[in-house]
Amino acid sequence: MTEASAAVPGLPAAEVAITRSLVRELLQEQVPQWAGWDLSYVATGWDNEVYRLGDELLIRLPRRKMGEDTGRNERQWLPKLVRETGQDVASIVFEGQPNAAYPFTFSVVKYVPGQSAARIGRPLRDGYAPEMATYFRLLHQPATDPRPVSDYRGCPLQTLDIKTRGEISLLSSGQRAAAVEVWRAAVEAPVHEGPPLWLHGDPHPHNTIIKQHGREIRLAALVDFGDLCTGDPASDLGAAWMHFTVSGTESFMAHYGVLEGSPLWLRARGWALRYAILTSGLAEQDPLGIVGRETLELLLR
Repeated sequence: MTEASAAVPGLPAAEVAITRSLVRELLQEQVPQWAGWDLSYVATGWDNEVYRLGDELLIRLPRRKMGEDTGRNERQWLPKLVRETGQDVASIVFEGQPNAAYPFTFSVVKYVPGQSAARIGRPLRDGYAPEMATYFRLLHQPATDPRPVSDYRGCPLQTLDIKTRGEISLLSSGQRAAAVEVWRAAVEAPVHEGPPLWLHGDPHPHNTIIKQHGREIRLAALVDFGDLCTGDPASDLGAAWMHFTVSGTESFMAHYGVLEGSPLWLRARGWALRYAILTSGLAEQDPLGIVGRETLELLLR
């Protein structure tokens, strides 16, 4: 695929056609000093199209209104998250504006060298489980202000109960009973107590950049903070089942400090189920779709 405007199976329909020529036009109008740089299509995501600009930048262009909303959320709150947690994250270097041909604001961000963790196997991803657990322990700091709040990340799972039970009903007959039990245990677990914590919001493997040093896989960065919010850390921890094998998940939880079967662990597993259902319907060869289907098998075996 050379242009990002094509329909992608399993993803929400795009609300605007994005082409390389359109991106060039936006650059020429708003940041002409970058307009002559190499420009290449990278990927189509749930909400955004991504282009590489030169050697050091990426352009994230919303393909639908929700992408613009998450981009604005990231640009508004990421500086506060950095101040309060001290975490080094890929910085936003420019906020682009709509023009006559394109209706949304967009972001230009620093490029992080490496590759998507979704493109390597789970046993290899296990190598960064302790490192990722440490990252989250440092990120999950109390927020001085209980904003931003999300209706679909970091919130009490009970608010998503009806929606999730409806989604579970659409699973295969061999998966439904186990999924109902995982979800029941999650919503019946005691809720998060204490102040809301800073959360990434969407730390799946395709938002995780890794580097390989010989045979060692290292965590380079988590990217795309569009869903950043404050709330229950179980929302982020649920991604462990998306990243790792059974033993890797155990290692991750041990390094974070979560006991198997504890309320936090049960809620995190419930979030993992939600993420798996959400992504399992993506195209057969989509890296995140593969992750979602593997996660369902891991959770419901």
